[in-house]
Amino acid sequence: MHKLTAAVSLTLAGLLAAAEAQAHFNWINLGSYSIKTGQAATVNVASGHAYPLGGFLKAEDLESISLTDPAGQKAGLIAENQIELKSAEVLNSVGTYLVAAKRKVGFYSKTAEGGKRQSKEGLSNVILCSESNTGMKALLTVGGEPGPTVPPAEFGHPMEIIPLANPGALKAGDYFPVKVLLNGKPYKGRIFATHMGFSTDDDVFAYAASTNDEGEGRIRILQPGVWLLKAEHKEPYPDLKVCDVKSYTATLTMEVK
Repeated sequence: MHKLTAAVSLTLAGLLAAAEAQAHFNWINLGSYSIKTGQAATVNVASGHAYPLGGFLKAEDLESISLTDPAGQKAGLIAENQIELKSAEVLNSVGTYLVAAKRKVGFYSKTAEGGKRQSKEGLSNVILCSESNTGMKALLTVGGEPGPTVPPAEFGHPMEIIPLANPGALKAGDYFPVKVLLNGKPYKGRIFATHMGFSTDDDVFAYAASTNDEGEGRIRILQPGVWLLKAEHKEPYPDLKVCDVKSYTATLTMEVK
């Protein structure tokens, strides 16, 4: 390998590693992951390094958020305040609903003077710039019965986790199959999972698995509770004068009784 090419490769590898170390992620919280018919769902989107600890995103930070009923029909969500939403109507269909959200694409540049929510353009002394592309999902059971399937779960997010089984029908010890897509194509890589109460340390997960050539993998449900699954991918930004790293993250939250 040419010395210059090798040096560039090492620099990019270092940038990707640095982005990995400092990256936070987003996930959807539900007020309850299992509600009775005739109740409304409550939703917020969190941001942090350690599940379930973190802050909250404002509705204005989201490009889209939706609620899909068991039949695949969209149900409305309305803002209660800057960080919390609820279903526009009470939910009466028994089965599994899916909440899906996409955060607005954004840049973050770490500089010698502090962090800036912009690309490298016009800045000096930039240590690292990252562009974030984030998709999030959550599964909700209404009426105590999960139903045989989940609603259509492919939303065209830059990276997304698609459940291949209904977690409401699982129990501790079972495997939960999923499919991960990156820009619409199967993603072969790692997928991580943790449950609420496992750890409050940054980026610590209870389980990790690999996806195959079809993007499919399985997560072992170690115990009952609310679980978070996360997949991520980082690659060099196409124009290093604009930014260093293009980051993709997908999360899925759910409850196993």
